[in-house]
Amino acid sequence: MAILLPKFSIMEKIPFFGDAISSTARAVQYIFDQNLLTIFYPIETDPAHPTLYPWLMAACWKFFGRSLLVSHLYAYFWYLFLIFIFYKTAKLFIVDKADVNKTLLLFIAMPTALSMSAMMLNTTAVMAFFLLAIYSLLTKNNKWFLVSTILMMLTHMQAPFFLLALAATDFFLSMKEKSFIVWFKERFVFYVLPFVVLVAWLTLHYLHTGWLVLSPNYSDADKLNGFSQYAKSLLLMAWRLVDFGMITFYIIFIYALFKKLGDKKLQQVWLILAIVICGLMAIFLENTIGHRYFLVLGLMMIIIVMNVLQYFAPRQKNILYVLLLLSLVFGNFLYYPGKTIGDGNLVYLGYFNLAKTIKNDFSDTTVFYSYAPIANPSQLMYLNDEGLKTERINGQNLDSIPAIIQSNLNAEFSESDKQYLAQHFYGKSYTKGAVYVNVFLNPKFYKKPEGWKLREPSRFENLMIEMKSKIKN
Repeated sequence: MAILLPKFSIMEKIPFFGDAISSTARAVQYIFDQNLLTIFYPIETDPAHPTLYPWLMAACWKFFGRSLLVSHLYAYFWYLFLIFIFYKTAKLFIVDKADVNKTLLLFIAMPTALSMSAMMLNTTAVMAFFLLAIYSLLTKNNKWFLVSTILMMLTHMQAPFFLLALAATDFFLSMKEKSFIVWFKERFVFYVLPFVVLVAWLTLHYLHTGWLVLSPNYSDADKLNGFSQYAKSLLLMAWRLVDFGMITFYIIFIYALFKKLGDKKLQQVWLILAIVICGLMAIFLENTIGHRYFLVLGLMMIIIVMNVLQYFAPRQKNILYVLLLLSLVFGNFLYYPGKTIGDGNLVYLGYFNLAKTIKNDFSDTTVFYSYAPIANPSQLMYLNDEGLKTERINGQNLDSIPAIIQSNLNAEFSESDKQYLAQHFYGKSYTKGAVYVNVFLNPKFYKKPEGWKLREPSRFENLMIEMKSKIKN
C-alpha cells in the first residue's frame, strides 16, 4: 500500500521531458508495471543504460505512490547528493569557509546544474558518482572510489568513458613515483571490478535484446563517427563547455595557466579528464551532445577558478566573483535565435504553458504529430491524460497528417519541412519567452481558422539558421 504524500503544485507542473522520457520514464513505468521484477527497458525503446536509477524510482512509486511529486523528490535527492560531493571537493582546494559558500552559490546558479534539478534524469546520479570517484581519487579513499565507480557503471552507458578518464588521471598522479607496471598491479582491481560489472550488464542486456552498446532504437548511437564528424563533435563539445555563462571561468583558467596560479594538480586533473572524456565521446556522439554530459567538468572548473581567486587582492577577487556569478545568472536566460532549445538551462520550461494553452484551444480528441521531445505520451510525461495527445511522425508524408506541431524544441524538422508546412498548411504561432510552438492544420482536414498567423523570424534568426546549416553540412 502506497503512502500518500501531499500535493506540491510547482513540482507537479514540470513533467518528464526530453531525454527524461527515454532514459527514465519509460523504464520506470515498465519496471513499475512488472512489480519491480525486471531490470530492463521495454525492448522497442531500449537505450541500453543500466537501470539502477529508474528501478529505484519505480520502487519509490510502489511505496509512496505514482506521481510527479514523488518522482521529483526522488530526483532531488540525487541533486542534493551531487551538491554534497561538490561541497566536499571544494573544501579540498579552498581554504576560507566564506569562499567555499560562495563556490556553492556558483553551483546553484550554474544553468546546467539548475536545469538538471528540474529533470528526473539518470545523468544526475552518474555525475554524482563520477564526482565522488574524483573526490575519492584525490583523497586516496580506495573504498569509496570502488563503490562510486561500480555504482557509476550501474547507472549510465557513459560511465565507461568516465572510468577510462579516471584511470588516465590515476596513472598521471602516480607516474612520478611508479612505473606503469607497478601502478597497474596496484590499481588493477579498482578498475577491473567496475569493468566486470559493466560486462555483466552488457551480457544480460544482450541476452535480453540481442544487441550490444550501439542502440538500434536511437539514430545518434548506431554508428561510429568518421574523421570529419569526429572533429565537428569535438568542436561542439568545446562549445558546450564554455556555453551558458561558463566562458568567463575558462578565461580566468587560461590566465591562471599562463601565470602559473592556483593548484597545479587540480588543473592537471581537469585537463586529463576533459581530454579523455571528450576524445572518447566524439567517437560515438554526433547530434545529441548535451551540456549535461560535461557537468562534472563544469563543476570542477568552478572549483579551479575559485581556487585561483584566492591569489588575487580582495577588491579584484570580489569584482571577479561578482562577474562570475552574473555570468551564470544571465546564462539561465540565454537563448540563441535559430538554435534548437535543449535542456542546458531552464528556457525550455516555457513550453509547458504553451502546451496547456494549445490543449485548451482544441478538442480533447485532437492528435498532434511531431518529433521528440514533444511527441511523447501524456502518460509518460504527466503520468495522466492532462497533456496533449501526440504521436511521432515516423517517416509519414506531411501532407497526409491532419495536425502538426513544430517548435524550436524540435531538432528533426528540416528547413524544407518547415517551409512546406508554412506554405501548404494553416499555421498559428504560440510563444512564451524564447520558446515558440507552431501549430499547423492540414487544409485536407480543416477549414481555415480565423485570425491565424505564423511568427516572423528575425533577420538575425534566419542568419543563425543559415550559418548552422552550413556548419552541419
